Amino acid sequence: MQKNRLIDKYLPQYTFNEYHETMVNCPIGNVYHLAKDFDLSKSKIIEFLFKIRGLPTKRLNLQNFIHDIGFTNLEETFPNENLIGFWARAKIAKIPNYEDFINNSISPWIKVVWNFQFEDMEENRTKVSTETRVLCVAPITKFTFGLYWLMIKPFSGLIRRKMLKIIKDDSESLNQVKT
Repeated sequence: MQKNRLIDKYLPQYTFNEYHETMVNCPIGNVYHLAKDFDLSKSKIIEFLFKIRGLPTKRLNLQNFIHDIGFTNLEETFPNENLIGFWARAKIAKIPNYEDFINNSISPWIKVVWNFQFEDMEENRTKVSTETRVLCVAPITKFTFGLYWLMIKPFSGLIRRKMLKIIKDDSESLNQVKT
């Protein structure tokens, strides 16, 4: 586990979280670059689950999806971590800057961060993980989001595992082409 993680800086305390990881046979820099904008549509399960949830599915490379859904790229530390987030009261709102997010400048009811973290392992192997943290600021939000989380957590986990598989498969395929 790396120190000084962005996810800890932005949301050290949280109400709910989910974590998944995989090992990739590829150097960390290559994996990081690929993971910044991988194609989520490579998984029909992800596309299907997004559709039934009512999420946009026209542009499913990661950066366009982040934009289309209203998330914000908060910060990155190459080649170790990329952090995405959003906050909401009645609906998702763009985050003007990271200080506003950390200092709760809009008094959100919910804050969410989602990272991709990369750890350099021996022999050009990279551990890739993704963690989602949710902070329910208002007590009623903890209750209502808790019910929602109960229903979506298994599907959210499946989506995260499929994302990691796409990153792993694409990175390893690209690595074989380069060698």
